[in-house]
Amino acid sequence: MSLLTLNYQHCDRYFPNYVKHTKVATIALQARQQLISGDTDALTLDVLGAIDNMKVNGISYELWVDTRHLVKDELGNAVLGVCEFDPDGSKDAALLSVTPVCEIASPELVLSTFAHELGHAVFEAPAWIHHAAQGAGLFDDHGVTAHKAYRTSTPDAEHLSKFASVGNTAYETSVRVAEFRANEFMGSLLVPRQHLIRAVENLADQYIVMITRGQSVDPDFPGMGMTLTAKSSFVFDGMDPLLKALATRFGVTPKFIRVRMDRYGLLKPRIKNY
Repeated sequence: MSLLTLNYQHCDRYFPNYVKHTKVATIALQARQQLISGDTDALTLDVLGAIDNMKVNGISYELWVDTRHLVKDELGNAVLGVCEFDPDGSKDAALLSVTPVCEIASPELVLSTFAHELGHAVFEAPAWIHHAAQGAGLFDDHGVTAHKAYRTSTPDAEHLSKFASVGNTAYETSVRVAEFRANEFMGSLLVPRQHLIRAVENLADQYIVMITRGQSVDPDFPGMGMTLTAKSSFVFDGMDPLLKALATRFGVTPKFIRVRMDRYGLLKPRIKNY
């Protein structure tokens, strides 16, 4: 059992202020440092599943975790995971449920889903719990406000790699931002930039991948940077063995590693979106 304590800028309703992806990465790293040692690359489901208490921006709440049962959405459809809050169940607890390993969920996908939903528990749950504690306002429907439940849902693997635009209303925009933020938290929690760079430096020669160092052109990552090039005329044949080795090392999929390489500027533009 473990407690996760985090802080970030937020409004008076405890929703996050605009949080750039590099700031999300910093928060994810702070969470990771409370869970495992700095020389460990793989963050396991057992470690994440042991989180049972949260203190975010001074708001303390329990995290009820379920990784044993198939998760379904409001329509009864099987989904990968949810993070939800229902004041009728508990006014100081968020529930994080992830479908266990089965025909629709590999071990790597279960781990990624948990990390994504944990992002919602970090960035959305404090506001949900704070709102429930305030009760109904002067012009609110007391019956509805006092019992309002909240839920985020991960329907499939595609949801964890990108979140497509679904409209332009303020609500739809807030949903897109929340999902983007949860994905960034997931990526940085499971495969932090410095851990990935260290692992690449250890394995590149073994998998015939060349590292080119130089001044970073990415303002998010100033200083010295590095890019990777497969020493082969066939890009996939050259890079894929390294991706697979890194995926095993971090407990995720090769696609997950490629996305993080892309985010951290390790891939040259010509292979960036493969």
